[in-house]
Parts: sequence; C-alpha cells; structure tokens
Amino acid sequence: MLFPSSWTAGAPFQLSPAGNLIAYIVLWVVAIGGLAFIWWRGRNSGLSRWTTQDILILAIIGVLLEVYDNLIGDQFITPIINLIPYGHALALNDLPYMFLLMTGFALIRKPGAATAMVFVNFILMQLLYGGTGINVMMWVYGISQGLFIDLYFVLRGNRVFAYGTKTAVIDGLIMGALRAIPAVTIQAAILGPYLEGSTHTLAYIALYSVFNMVGNGVEAGISAPFAIRIARSVSPGSGLQQQEDQDEEDIVPTGTIAHEGAI
Repeated sequence: MLFPSSWTAGAPFQLSPAGNLIAYIVLWVVAIGGLAFIWWRGRNSGLSRWTTQDILILAIIGVLLEVYDNLIGDQFITPIINLIPYGHALALNDLPYMFLLMTGFALIRKPGAATAMVFVNFILMQLLYGGTGINVMMWVYGISQGLFIDLYFVLRGNRVFAYGTKTAVIDGLIMGALRAIPAVTIQAAILGPYLEGSTHTLAYIALYSVFNMVGNGVEAGISAPFAIRIARSVSPGSGLQQQEDQDEEDIVPTGTIAHEGAI
C-alpha cells in the first residue's frame, strides 16, 4: 500500500462515460497539438535538424530505458524500494531511468527528443510486456511523459542545460516534474478508469501525483549535471561545450582589457 488508508479515504473518482470520452479526446487533441507546436517552434528556431548520431542515440537510450524500466527496475529494484516507506510513491526506483533520460536529452538536445525516447520505451513495453501487442488507445499516456519536457525545451530555446551546474539542476528539476505531471494524473484519473476499469479516490490521485512529481523532479535535478558531463565527453563539439567555452571567454576581470599575446 502506497499510503495509509486514512489518507486516501473516499469514493472512487470516475467521470461519466460521456465525460471520459470527451476527456480522452481532449487528451489526444492536446498531444497532437503539442507535438505540432514543438515541430513548428523547432523548425522556426533552427533546432530541429536531427543528425544520424541523434537518431542512433535516440534508439540506444530508448532501448536502455526499456531494459531498465520493465526488466531491471521492475524485477530487482522496485521490490527493494517497496520496503522503504513511501519509496514507491516517490518513484525512487526511477532514479536510473531519469538519469538515462536526462543523458539522452543532453546528448541530443533537439525538439521532440524527450517524447521520442520515452515513446520508444513505451512501444517496446507494449510489444514485450503488454500481452496484447500494440495498443494505440494508450499511446497518449506514452506521449504525455515526454511532451511537456519538449515544450519546456522549445519555449526556453537553446538555453536548457547550457549554463552552469546550478541552472542545469533547475532545468532537471523542472523537466523531471514535467515528466511525472500530468502523465501520472492522466493515467490515474482518466485513462485508467476509461480504458482499464481501474479507479482511485481523488485523495489517492492527488497524493500519488505530488509524490511522483517531487521524486522525479529531484532525481532529474540530481542527474542533470552528470548527464551534461557525459554529453560533453561523448560530443566535445556539441552546443553544450561551445556554450561552456563562450562563458569562459566572457569572464574578464573588471577594468582589464584582454589582448592576444599581452604580458
């Protein structure tokens, strides 16, 4: 049990059939509209040109996310985390997952990267562990786990992960929280009751959403500086390294004029 029963008391939350259908359609409209906006904003800002290396990294990280998420994590890590009070509610088992996701994002840094990596993981999960193969009805859940990270990226431009460790931690905190919210809430309040017949109380949905948001946010914040270091090592010519070099060039003591070859 994730929470004491007294914390989650109440009647199960479930919309009417018509309400669930409308909410489900709205989710797809938001998902498609969000992806279209990411593509449009990325194209106009010149950030959307994917290289062969980006695609290879996407495939590798997507597979690694799946290997951890549904094999190593579920089979070995989650049973241990369940022994820690509120450990599963805080998604402590997601720390390696968030590290991989932040590393992949730091390596690619293109609009749609987060959505694509999470979606590859989601499709592999459906194929390998879903039991019924591809279920398009649930795709909106997979998309929602990365969509808002990419929206944050395109709205901030090329500044994400581009300035110092402190800013990277803040970027990680925000992106981790956006990975959890609204995906967890959507699953528990709309998709679960509508597609799977599973219901929870409003108190449970709220607590689970907040705990996941905090857990994923902190995990991504911790992972971000390490992800940037890996990205700089793997791709020294990346925008991350260039920005770091530019920052160093801009630091000139007050009242000092820098001249090449000056003594």
